[in-house]
Amino acid sequence: MSARWHALFIPLEDADRVESALRESLAALGYQPYDPFPGGSGTPPGLTDLVRTFVAPPAEGWTRVLGEVDAAALPALSAALDAPLLEGWLSDGDGGFAVWRDEARDASADALAAFLRPDRSRADLDAALRSTPDAPAGASALPPDIAQLAEQHGVSARQADKLVKRLSGNLFGKLNRQAGGTESDAQAQARVLLAGQVDVWASASGQRVMAVAATLRLPANWRAPDFDAVREAYHLNRLRARTPRLPLMPGDQQALDAVPDALDYRPVYMGRASG
Repeated sequence: MSARWHALFIPLEDADRVESALRESLAALGYQPYDPFPGGSGTPPGLTDLVRTFVAPPAEGWTRVLGEVDAAALPALSAALDAPLLEGWLSDGDGGFAVWRDEARDASADALAAFLRPDRSRADLDAALRSTPDAPAGASALPPDIAQLAEQHGVSARQADKLVKRLSGNLFGKLNRQAGGTESDAQAQARVLLAGQVDVWASASGQRVMAVAATLRLPANWRAPDFDAVREAYHLNRLRARTPRLPLMPGDQQALDAVPDALDYRPVYMGRASG
């Protein structure tokens, strides 16, 4: 299962060097660069293995790479930078941190302890790694932005959540009846789409990742903005640079405001044909 959040943390404040080393490490595996954004060359046909990442502006001694990188490139990337890589990930059922160093991946407490904050102890790290938090009772199916909007307008998030669940349940019930009681591929995809709106950080895995992160000397913005927010804002900036008079669509301004420095993020999009 692909990660819902994925980042590499490199203890260097050098985005130029990180971007160059990342491109070279992927090129050694047969990847070629492409530019899918407005004004770019698009995605070449025939590419099946895609790496889509952004190198973030350095902060607090770190340079982040947002998005999933082919794990086969990480040993070479670490060697080229002469630095360990701290990998963080979160999926629907798993999450954590691991260290890449000397061509090996190590998710043990011993490896992570090298990145402890000065005000945290090894015991704090061990406790965070062992923690088995429960998802909040009645975890909301509302996307975080909708939950915030409901709160701002004095609408009970609990009632809004119940309404969303009831409406989605009615929708799937009708679709299933129309399909003779079976779930079609389209309906299954719709379920996945709705499930994707749940705040994965409120899950048990998400809480554990945050607990571990609180013991590590990560930058304050270690998980925000995420890849999707940067990609959307970067795309809109590129689009508006080409067509300045193009009117904003609903939600565009919020996306731009969410990452005001989106053009400072460096896209590293590369692909290869499998086989």
